[in-house]
Amino acid sequence: MNRTLASSCAFAALFTVVLAAQKPAEDTLAESRIREVLGFLASDELAGRDSPSPGQDRAAEFLAAAFARAKLEPRGHLAGQEPSFFHAFTLPGVQLSTKGAKLTLRRGDEAQELVHGEDWRLWENGRAFTVRGEALALPAAGGDPRAARRAMSGRKLRVVPVETTAPVWLAAAGERRVVSQRVAGAAPLILLRAELATGEGATLDATLPAPEAMDVPLRNVVALLPGGDLADEIVVVCAHYDHIGVSPVAGEVDAINNGADDDATGTTAVLVLAEHFARRATPLRRSVLFACWSAEEKGLRGSRAFTEQPSVPLGSIVAVVNLEMLGRPERESAPFAWITGAAYSDFGAIAEAALVERGVAVEPFAMATQLFAASDNLPFAQKGVVAHSISAGTLHADYHQPGDGPERIAYAHMTAVVRGLAGVVEAFATRDGKPEWNEEGKRALARRR
Repeated sequence: MNRTLASSCAFAALFTVVLAAQKPAEDTLAESRIREVLGFLASDELAGRDSPSPGQDRAAEFLAAAFARAKLEPRGHLAGQEPSFFHAFTLPGVQLSTKGAKLTLRRGDEAQELVHGEDWRLWENGRAFTVRGEALALPAAGGDPRAARRAMSGRKLRVVPVETTAPVWLAAAGERRVVSQRVAGAAPLILLRAELATGEGATLDATLPAPEAMDVPLRNVVALLPGGDLADEIVVVCAHYDHIGVSPVAGEVDAINNGADDDATGTTAVLVLAEHFARRATPLRRSVLFACWSAEEKGLRGSRAFTEQPSVPLGSIVAVVNLEMLGRPERESAPFAWITGAAYSDFGAIAEAALVERGVAVEPFAMATQLFAASDNLPFAQKGVVAHSISAGTLHADYHQPGDGPERIAYAHMTAVVRGLAGVVEAFATRDGKPEWNEEGKRALARRR
């Protein structure tokens, strides 16, 4: 759907009574704080938080600093390491190389040697590449970002003319590291300064070296709130803080995939919930691990890295509450949410009771079972931990598009849902029993292993 779902004045008014009833003496889950955190994470400054990218690094530092201010314990480090909020891991990837590269633009008898960094920049490349007299076929300015991403796996030289102020030009500065498997074997994608992309009959000679294979360093951000009499048992509250970065679209267009709903909303909820529970006068019975995953968009790689090398014993985790896309409900209504794979365990019943108690209805969603395997709960579930995702949105038309910006978030609805999620976390962290998989869930997990 194309319509904006940001809350109107009337929509916000719909929640006045509900929010007032839920509001604690000290409002630790204020809409203003949600707007502040989400606004930064989904800002153009962070350029879509690709894994890896400088914008993602800034997001990681921001989250770690906020956890530190809340006086949570750093728990990203493995045994024997110095305490850190960062859970470090690597993924196979490449560093794009321009050492010895040469590009020559020809128009008739005229030849112009192009200067890397000033006239052109390298966006993708998967192999050593040489071409002579390649016709300069250029895409139209302002093309479809989805089409641009599909073109990145091409076998022929691809040239995209961009303004030097365009987001993709800025994102291509310096040496880029890439983890996407689509890069392997692909021909180069060159960003060409727009002023040079003029005139008919132009051709390009290009020589580029192969990318350099490397292990690309990435970081999850992990903090612990110690519990009380059941402190050795842990509830994980998590979301992925990465997104898909910038698209190589011609011209000077907004090609930043801000990822406001996917999943700055979930990450924001993790942080404000951590701040909320850190201010409690008495601890919850169980400890709570607040985690923000990298590389979810690369195939759930950050959460999987954690389950392979956990910084807390996996056997101590009693439940994983994964938060995904909380900000774009499919309609204007009283607060509601939905749970993936709810039929697989008693997690859904426990979470629903807590949400309903705080004024948030739980509704069915057509893809809820399918999406159980599409987010960061899955690596935990595959290890036997009861893990589900909670969402309050839908796969809207702005999904993985530049239109997924902070201005389209339904903040009143999201604030109500986050207040409900506080009840969910408290329920799992204080109840006597632990959630368990049922027979249907065990069969589903057996198929996914």
